[in-house]
Amino acid sequence: MSASGRVRGLFRFILVLGVSLFFLAVLSGGMRLAGRLFSLESLLPINSAVEAGYPPETSSALLPIPQDFDERCKSPGVLVCQGFDTAADFLPPKWPADGLYPAWDKAIHGQRDTNVKASGQSSLKLEILSNSGPNVAGFWRQSFEHNFGPGTTFYVEFRQRFSKEMLTNQWGDTAWKQVIFHNESTTCGQVELTTAEYHSMGIPIMYTDCGSKALYWDTGQPPLLLEQGDYNCVFEHIDQKNCFHFQADQWITFYYQVSVGRWGKPESTINAWAALEGQRFRQWVKMSHFILKNDHPGNDYDTLTLLAYMTNKDMKINHPTAYTWFDELIVSKEPIALPK
Repeated sequence: MSASGRVRGLFRFILVLGVSLFFLAVLSGGMRLAGRLFSLESLLPINSAVEAGYPPETSSALLPIPQDFDERCKSPGVLVCQGFDTAADFLPPKWPADGLYPAWDKAIHGQRDTNVKASGQSSLKLEILSNSGPNVAGFWRQSFEHNFGPGTTFYVEFRQRFSKEMLTNQWGDTAWKQVIFHNESTTCGQVELTTAEYHSMGIPIMYTDCGSKALYWDTGQPPLLLEQGDYNCVFEHIDQKNCFHFQADQWITFYYQVSVGRWGKPESTINAWAALEGQRFRQWVKMSHFILKNDHPGNDYDTLTLLAYMTNKDMKINHPTAYTWFDELIVSKEPIALPK
């Protein structure tokens, strides 16, 4: 073979080798990328992995411009706008009407507070006395004025305030509930989404079906996330950095989006956010492809209850009196803005 032929052959060999190495590198990189993606999804539950990588700010439930209470009440889709601002709001209701109902001792431990309020003339204040039973402070019952079943979405927003005693008292083997979304017939059943403090640890969690199913990210392998979204709150590793904690003596805004799929199918979505005073919403529940159940279809989500109920509260326990306040309650078919 001539010298020129050997040069051409060597050139072709180098060219083929270079192309082969290039495609091998691409293939190897793609496999490593796929491996990383698989590893990421393996850390998330099946019902949430599809949302990996999408920050809460992209959610259509979050409106960009804060509004005051009156502006939010006038927004499209609003069904309920309760500011707890008039004496008439606190007149004793007749079941099942909206209003404030008695506690365990048949006394009213809620009241209109004209001094501590998020806006307007007043707020709803619940008092938690020492040596009291589970229905410690009574409750506020509020109809949605609408029935939300499969294929519908509802939004709820309210502001809540806690005294330091509410967050530091030792209650015994129990913790308090904040709000329950439910059917008007019962607060404990398949049609139920409850927000409650987690084992007196100072953080909120959610559950459904009378407590039998929690809204955790759980793949059957660690980590189990009690809170998700903007938080990475790991079971048995609760800390200030990775978990949303209640704060005393300020108005916290709680905001929920519930999209109901077919009953018994992994088609529902539940999102929840919270905002401390002067701060943006941060998401602490982010559950998609979630299974909601209803053993009596047609009796769907149509009511909420604001409360401080403690299921196993021991009347023998002597503790300082605690308080919690509610204000600016809104229920809507459309997203609700952050308060100004």
